[in-house]
Amino acid sequence: MQFGLLKHCMHCFNLMQGTIVIAIFEMLLSGFGIIFFILGVTHTLGIQELLARDTEDALEREALEEISSFHLNKEKLEMAHHTANELEYTMYCGLFISIMHFLSCMSLLYGALTNNRHFMLPWMIVEITIISALSISLFLVEADCPFLASLGGKADICERLIIFSLIVISFYLWFVVYSTYKNLETKKGLKHEVHTVKKKYALPTTLDVSKSVQIVINTPYEI
Repeated sequence: MQFGLLKHCMHCFNLMQGTIVIAIFEMLLSGFGIIFFILGVTHTLGIQELLARDTEDALEREALEEISSFHLNKEKLEMAHHTANELEYTMYCGLFISIMHFLSCMSLLYGALTNNRHFMLPWMIVEITIISALSISLFLVEADCPFLASLGGKADICERLIIFSLIVISFYLWFVVYSTYKNLETKKGLKHEVHTVKKKYALPTTLDVSKSVQIVINTPYEI
């Protein structure tokens, strides 16, 4: 199915300028994301060290004295340790995604500056993956009923509206880059548009040649 491509970006820039602005803007966002997740990983590692020390202290106290409060405190520490592990894995995943997105933004910027469409593909793949993940997150709720999922489920509706707005904005930015990609593809002659044009063909030259040969053969030679 063919659909129309964009001619400009936000009525302020052409496609190439818009692609460069998108690459720089998202590169800055990815840079802040990398810093945030690095700090988050460092913080979670510190929390795990504190929890490990508290767990050792709780085990020593429990060995010395059998008190029910110590057992309850041990369960809380185990739950906190499990939560810290989940948070650590989340931070590592976020850091990996931010690094991949930062590298794809660098590739997009280089492709836009050099008019090389192949360097735009990594960013387009990463961005459409993020859009798909955000779209799926709209329906990830604790309740299994699809109707509750469509209404937002147990999650806050404001959060889902924010995610939906991010999906719309991200898809528009992706479509701007996609339009630039197709425009470069057309300019480099990789896509040839076929137009039906009515042409008036002349008579075949073979007939003229045969007639001339026949005339030459029929004329007598002069001695």
